[in-house]
Amino acid sequence: MNKIMSSACCLLLLLLLRLPGLAQGFEIRGYVKDVKYGKIKLLVMEDQQIVLAEGDIKAHAFVVRGKLDYPQPITLCINNGSNTNVFLENTTYQLQTDYFGLNGKQLKGGKLNKEYQYYLQDMTNPSNPDRTAEFLTTYPNSAVSAFLANYWGKYPYSRVKSFLDAMGPDARKSWYGKKVVLREDIMSRSQPGRVVPDFKALGVNADTVNYNRFRGKVLMIDFWASWCHPCRMEIPHLKKVYQAYHEKGIEILSISVDAVDAAWKKALGQEQMPWPQARDPKGFDEDGFRKMFGFGFVPFAVLIGADGKVVTVWDRTGKSLEQLLDEALAQTK
Repeated sequence: MNKIMSSACCLLLLLLLRLPGLAQGFEIRGYVKDVKYGKIKLLVMEDQQIVLAEGDIKAHAFVVRGKLDYPQPITLCINNGSNTNVFLENTTYQLQTDYFGLNGKQLKGGKLNKEYQYYLQDMTNPSNPDRTAEFLTTYPNSAVSAFLANYWGKYPYSRVKSFLDAMGPDARKSWYGKKVVLREDIMSRSQPGRVVPDFKALGVNADTVNYNRFRGKVLMIDFWASWCHPCRMEIPHLKKVYQAYHEKGIEILSISVDAVDAAWKKALGQEQMPWPQARDPKGFDEDGFRKMFGFGFVPFAVLIGADGKVVTVWDRTGKSLEQLLDEALAQTK
């Protein structure tokens, strides 16, 4: 009797899993009017070389099945030519189209794609960041909002913070939302008022460059790399700044994110910078100084006051370095 009950329960479970509302993955059933045979491919939107799923077109009809780890935008492609961007989740869809008339709105099923097409096609704001902010206001808890906040909110910090503040709890818990939460946390570490923790870097002579030697002074930490052309172009300007501000109490510490010691030392020989030099042993790894000071690119500089707190960052936009240094000095008086 127990075996019969067990078998019945297993059969019932299998039947339930086949219901659209309990689908374990996604399924797209469609019809392409002017393509009798061919192939449908679903490509990762951010890397068109990755195929998530594919299916054959036979007598104009096709079925594509797969499973997503999380809802995400993808590129739906017919015969490696006609394509459109849609937002996919693990549910069932219908698509009726023709080769040249393919449009994301034609994919019916799932609320996220409808929201995504509204963002792509129906909103009138031409600026993507501003359009994203407007979309977040309309759909604060959408996984689409989390994706857009992550995609368009990589920089500057003010935008990352505003996007995160606009996201609801469900969006924050989504896969893309967690990335935004983490990015804001990391970037906040170089925001004004943050107490800079003790740190150590690798010196030119394999010694240790410790932050303690700079305490009580206004310090600019300049992150750069030998392979970074904008960094190298900025060095003549930094030399003039150092000459003008060092006697006023400004210290500069350049920390390279070079992974190769020889490349770093070769650049040092070429540039002949007269202030202290160090290197992050972890290079450009996210777990090195990038994590401590919350930056994702070089050149990047942090100004630290004599009290050991971040005054501001210099990202080569906004105020000039000279203006920022004058303000940092004024705060120490």
